[in-house]
Amino acid sequence: MPDRSIIPRDIKGFNLYIRQTCAYLILGTPANSVRYNWSSTQVSDWQGFLTDWIPLYLLYEDKKGGYTTNTKNDLLAIIDNAILYAQTNKLIELIKATAVLTSKDCSTWHLSAKLALPAGAKHQLIETTKANKTEPTTEGVYPKLKPKTGGMVRIEAFTEAAQGGRPRKLDGFDLLEYAYAVFYSDTDNLPVSINDSRLTKRHSSKAGFVLPTAGIINNLPVLETGTVAPAKVLVIFFRWAKSKYPTLNGPWCGVFTTVLL
Repeated sequence: MPDRSIIPRDIKGFNLYIRQTCAYLILGTPANSVRYNWSSTQVSDWQGFLTDWIPLYLLYEDKKGGYTTNTKNDLLAIIDNAILYAQTNKLIELIKATAVLTSKDCSTWHLSAKLALPAGAKHQLIETTKANKTEPTTEGVYPKLKPKTGGMVRIEAFTEAAQGGRPRKLDGFDLLEYAYAVFYSDTDNLPVSINDSRLTKRHSSKAGFVLPTAGIINNLPVLETGTVAPAKVLVIFFRWAKSKYPTLNGPWCGVFTTVLL
């Protein structure tokens, strides 16, 4: 299957794809990028697409503010460039050639699940994961962010397998951990990594809750008198967590953003 049909070409689909794949590349020991035999330059370039994407996608979401047709065209151009880069550097072929390809590899990169399953061993990995509650999971969080007036954000978290329905935590995990920060939309260097020191970590015992952001001002510079404040944006990461066994916490998902009302 060519890269063109694997990498989503629509804005919403690519938004999730580039966030999840960038986060997944740096997970593991050795890192997944090393398993794939990607060079450090290729990893940096792929993450660069996300860095360029985030501020434009924030404008795209802000239909009442910064959105223009040019914004949409710029996003589509990033998608085209990412697809061309993957084709030119054979990034998907390198992943397919990985010695031990897992089901998580396949779901993250939109590859056929058959590539991860040896003959006669269908569903073996899924059954083992469900049966063993003491192993760390590779299942990430699939979040939906719904801004509300007053800087409130309704957060609904799902498993990657479900991606909808009623918000619920992954079986065996009692917490939804998140790391977040609020910035002005014109900030040049929004966080793209969970290791960013500007993020604050919290957790929720519920998969659906409302996050207040009105008082989060530590990353907002003081504006000159008379200056119109830019729109505020929430930057947030998620993972499944265990209160009693933190070493078994799941992987952090890629960065998610939304414009605050």
